[in-house]
Amino acid sequence: MPYQHKKILVVAIVPGNNDSLQAAIEKATVQELKSYGYDAVSYSNGFSVYEMSRFTQEAAYFALCEKGIDAVLTLAKVDPSLAISLKKGVRTKYPASFYYNHIWDYRSLKTVPENKNGSTAIWECIMFDLLSLEQQSVLQVKPLASLKKQNEATWLSNNVIQKMVAEKILTKQTVAPTGVYKGF
Repeated sequence: MPYQHKKILVVAIVPGNNDSLQAAIEKATVQELKSYGYDAVSYSNGFSVYEMSRFTQEAAYFALCEKGIDAVLTLAKVDPSLAISLKKGVRTKYPASFYYNHIWDYRSLKTVPENKNGSTAIWECIMFDLLSLEQQSVLQVKPLASLKKQNEATWLSNNVIQKMVAEKILTKQTVAPTGVYKGF
């Protein structure tokens, strides 16, 4: 059964200082989630990066909860050697604290220069529920080939959301527009 989230925070983690790619991925993913009826916000367009980077894990958790965030979707471009092993049965052996710490450690990726050949990096995407402190989905997606004439941010957000729909993590939400009441 798909999860019901009130508000999803979308965080793209791109090595180096590629803020434009980060913002584009977050914007495309927020739009994709909203098209499914979810309330979603972008990390780069609503949270003080400086403020969040100073927090401890516990303080960051409480700050997100105070803002009504109940799930975090991370999209991180990582070296495959740093990625979570997704071999059959391996994903479920990790405790929830592993994912929480793994997501927290993405912060160090922002200081790593981007791999110029880029061919080995993968996108690791984790949907983490803040209320249960558990991962709901862990996906890995190969980057868009540079020969493709498609926007990487749009391609990645569509690919990730479609995979989560296929996993039944997400589904089209039936939300009545504001001011409209559904009959009995």
